[in-house]
Amino acid sequence: MQTTDHQPDLSKLSTKWLKIFGVIFILGGIAALTVPVIAGIAIELLLGWVFFVGGCFQLTVAFASRQHKTFWFKFIWAIIFVLVGLWLILSPVEGIQALTFAVGMLFLVEAVMKVTFFWQWYNEFKAGWMLVSGILSFIIAMILLSGWPQQSAILLGILVGANLIGNGAVALLMSFRMMTFESTGRENNAPGSGLSPMQKPENK
Repeated sequence: MQTTDHQPDLSKLSTKWLKIFGVIFILGGIAALTVPVIAGIAIELLLGWVFFVGGCFQLTVAFASRQHKTFWFKFIWAIIFVLVGLWLILSPVEGIQALTFAVGMLFLVEAVMKVTFFWQWYNEFKAGWMLVSGILSFIIAMILLSGWPQQSAILLGILVGANLIGNGAVALLMSFRMMTFESTGRENNAPGSGLSPMQKPENK
């Protein structure tokens, strides 16, 4: 089977974009950790606009199908989205407090579920990592809820900043791994290697 000449270029392009995304995520995470209050408010405003624009779009869809029996369900659901979006946009302080509380409760529920899973299945699965993940989720939940509502913006900004840095590090590691894999493949395909990509050396 012949390979196209575009495959090496595509692999190089994906590696390049992984590096770019990794650097952008890490820089964004550092910025969020440097000024967590601004980062938290920016996230809350972004979420508000997402709710508002999504609600307006759903209103358009609802009126386009107003003869359908699901019209009132779509209409009420769209109005809720619009109102929540406007509330988050016009009241960023109260909105970010509610958002932080919701995220904290989400992490708390996640922690309980993970610990419960570990408790029920630890004899059948090697689920120690699940217990560790549950403990970490519980710690994050306690940090968010203990500082609520006074430190909501700061805590949310720190959490998002740490998450961005983690995602950026993963993207960079993936790009380096792809580069190593590509260089190894080129060495195996070199004229002096005597091996094709589908061949393996025989054990004597």
